[in-house]
Amino acid sequence: MTGGPLRFDADGVPYAGGLRIVDVDEDAGVVGAHAQARATRGWAGVAADITTRAGALDADVTLSGDAGDAAAAALLAAVRERLGLELSPADDPAFRRKLALRAALAVGAGIAAGLAGAAWDRRRRE
Repeated sequence: MTGGPLRFDADGVPYAGGLRIVDVDEDAGVVGAHAQARATRGWAGVAADITTRAGALDADVTLSGDAGDAAAAALLAAVRERLGLELSPADDPAFRRKLALRAALAVGAGIAAGLAGAAWDRRRRE
């Protein structure tokens, strides 16, 4: 795994930047990196603090200027390509938002079912 230059397009805007390897723990199989890129025209930038484990990529992405979710996704795709990692749908910010909403709904349904069961049990015992 090596750092180096990154180039990608997001929403038709070319970006250029770099990937820097920050920390490598060979025993745990964890690599820490920092990636950032700026639009070659316009006012947009994207940066990410990245941790990889066993082929999975976890990133904290920061957008600036006119950059949107497409820039974040394109940066992470460029990093995966540079590091030789496979693309996972869970790394897509839009997918993560949908997954978080589904998880919140599932927790809410579980709480409602638990409260209804407790109320039914109290009524049955009276």
